[in-house]
Amino acid sequence: MKDLMTLLQERAGVQAAVAALAAKETGGAALSAEEVVEFTKLSAQFDDLSAQIDRIQAAERMAATVAKPVTGALPAQPKQAARQPGESLGIIVRSLVSSGGDPRAAAHYAETQCHAPDIAAALNTGTGSAGGFIVPPGYVPEVVELLRPASVVRKLGARPIPMPAGTLTMSRHTAGSTASYVTEGTDIAVSQPAFGPLTLSKKKLVAMVPVSNDLIRFSSPDANGLVRDDIVQGIGTREDQAFIRDDGTSNTPTGLRYQAAGGALIPANATVNVQNVKNDLGKAELSLLNGNVKMIKPGWIMSPRTLVFLQNLVDGNGNHVFPEIAAGQLRNKPYAVTTSIPDNLGAGGDESEIYLVDFNDAIIGEATGLIIDISKEGAYMSGGNLVSAFSRDETLVRAITEHDFGLRHIPSVAVLTAVKWKP
Repeated sequence: MKDLMTLLQERAGVQAAVAALAAKETGGAALSAEEVVEFTKLSAQFDDLSAQIDRIQAAERMAATVAKPVTGALPAQPKQAARQPGESLGIIVRSLVSSGGDPRAAAHYAETQCHAPDIAAALNTGTGSAGGFIVPPGYVPEVVELLRPASVVRKLGARPIPMPAGTLTMSRHTAGSTASYVTEGTDIAVSQPAFGPLTLSKKKLVAMVPVSNDLIRFSSPDANGLVRDDIVQGIGTREDQAFIRDDGTSNTPTGLRYQAAGGALIPANATVNVQNVKNDLGKAELSLLNGNVKMIKPGWIMSPRTLVFLQNLVDGNGNHVFPEIAAGQLRNKPYAVTTSIPDNLGAGGDESEIYLVDFNDAIIGEATGLIIDISKEGAYMSGGNLVSAFSRDETLVRAITEHDFGLRHIPSVAVLTAVKWKP
């Protein structure tokens, strides 16, 4: 039986799909026969989920109403300190590792060693799978929120949307309506905005994170945070690589680089000077503006090498060309830096890229769920060498999540290529 959080997430996903169909019709485009059937089906599914949610909430209210106070003295319980965001994930992982992956033993550890009775209850009633332990839905949003600072795409404003069924279809605006002047008595030409489908389907991301067993043995909130950060950083780094430069093959998302239109791939001027740098950045801005992009959440993504070059760039009088960089802005737009944009592209192996994106049009479809599995005997690759977790007194934590990425408006990304700017 699905719990309340799962049902709420499913209903949110259905509502998003209904809203996409409604937006298409509101924009003036008629729904196809298949879309009308789909709208009716989604409406019925929304009503069914709402009824299930209402019944569960009613049952919870009734249980609270008839609950009787416990008489007599109760043994003193240690006061549970307020947790940091995502610390619950660290407790879940530490508990599973300490128990060898047994959820019942993990529940005992969470209650007695971590003083987390809520997590103990979740572990006792949680769901196992052939691939590991499924983190209860109530704790998954904490992890997703922590990915925001770990992922530049999320940090700059890409919008996460629940995808509980594993797929999500939205309308993508491909062309606007047009107007024209006419003479008296002439028929008015009819034009409508053009829409196309944006279909997202879940892609499995697996992070393999070695965790020191010393951290597992510590029973402090700091240890919980370190375990949490190792896992989130592993997921966030690979997620950024996918959302920026993966090409959609081998069951990966299609990143910004391969969603950009051909005309939005703009080679930087081979002659590097102040005016050419300004001109190249302006070309990226002009690409979005010419595509009628609203520029609601515009932002730049670049490599660390590019950032240092722009920080050091001065004019003939020794003045910084982009002083606003110190405030986190470039040409009045926020920027983010990531090593997921390489500096070894091109025939000479010395080129990089700069991305300008209106992240209001960037969508991350998130299938609910996070699966955790552990191994104390496994091995992993580090620097090209095979490392034994057992010999290093480490535990391998495998975290599995599923998502996809897409743009609702293709002109919302421009890529400055062949960037050879070096400090």
